[in-house]
Amino acid sequence: MGIFGKISNRANMTDYPYGNNGGLFGGIPTKAGTDISEFNAMQLAVVWCCIKILAEDSASLPLHLYRKLKGGGKERATDHPLYYLLHDQPNPEMTAFSFREAYMAHLLSWGNGYAEIVKAGRGMVAGLWPITPNRATPNRNSDGQIIYKISLPQGGMTDLPKSQILHTPGLGFNGLIGYSPIGMAREAIGLGKALEEFGETYFGNGTHPGVIVEHPGQLSKQAHSNLQTSLTSASSGLGKAHRLLLLEEGMKFQKIGIPPEEAQFLETRKFQNIDIGTRIYRIPPHMYGEMDRATFSNIEQQALDYVSKALRPWLVRLEQSFNMALLTPQERGTYFFEHLVDGLLRGDLRSRYSAYQIAKQSRFMTTNEIREIENMNPIEGEDKLDVTPNMTPAVQPNKKAKLKNNNQAALEL
Repeated sequence: MGIFGKISNRANMTDYPYGNNGGLFGGIPTKAGTDISEFNAMQLAVVWCCIKILAEDSASLPLHLYRKLKGGGKERATDHPLYYLLHDQPNPEMTAFSFREAYMAHLLSWGNGYAEIVKAGRGMVAGLWPITPNRATPNRNSDGQIIYKISLPQGGMTDLPKSQILHTPGLGFNGLIGYSPIGMAREAIGLGKALEEFGETYFGNGTHPGVIVEHPGQLSKQAHSNLQTSLTSASSGLGKAHRLLLLEEGMKFQKIGIPPEEAQFLETRKFQNIDIGTRIYRIPPHMYGEMDRATFSNIEQQALDYVSKALRPWLVRLEQSFNMALLTPQERGTYFFEHLVDGLLRGDLRSRYSAYQIAKQSRFMTTNEIREIENMNPIEGEDKLDVTPNMTPAVQPNKKAKLKNNNQAALEL
């Protein structure tokens, strides 16, 4: 035990700065005047989009349980019960995709993902049921062991030991419980929702007309009403667009553009989307619809950056928590979970085929390994590394020395 473990208590599991409060329409007030919770934050389009992208991408990636081989390498452990659980169906009501998508969405919203582990005979994991993080509170009992206080849907509370809970924490200061990304960025998201509500009120009230008809004189109330009715009935609507409009008595028709303050409002909304999407969730702007700076030359690189900088850290969190919670200590030395991200890292067709050619000629990939990446069936006899004419096996040192001795003996004769 380290020095800090000897002189201090273990990390406080209830040290959670924003708590699990806030319902679908409630939340914590922000300085922008909006209430934000993990539920209603997803009503902001960019938050919904970023969580949806990361949750769907992580759930759609193949997740396999592997077995380490004695001579090195690995193979898929399809005969292990856990392989089916996370690859196909974790419980009778959910597919593996829907479970992993919901679990990841919880993690991206609350900073923690929880699921109940159902065990069968001999302690084998038989099922996984997701728990929304607002119903789970990690704590410690009197013996210092981690327990989870679960709020039941039918009312009441129950305590579950750590062995019955799959828990994946996000970024946190104690390493045991994650902080909510929504909670930590509440003010930025609140400003985004305030801008959205301002736009809704602005256009809902309709106080700024699109055109103005100017009359040189002064119209009575009745004449003004008649003129407005006639212009609206004659020109408004898609079926009446581009009709000829006749104005009498020296009237002038003026079209109003977007005022500078309205254009600035649009720029502010765009900046707030980038502030949330890129700075909080690290999603490239083009993936949530901001295409201003996207080009054909940089989108591919941004896609690779998304996999390595945004998606991969979440995948590592998931894999390590699955290993720790679902595998026994004896199994962890032999088995491990791993996502396949090769599909997301593919370049264009020409680049991929050029890379495969180099890999095959360099003798570190076989034809069937390449075909597996491209989702093709294997070919019989193509599981061996090729020996190309310009690459001959190196001469062993003892054979080289024997050859040198024979040549020397020939010269002496």
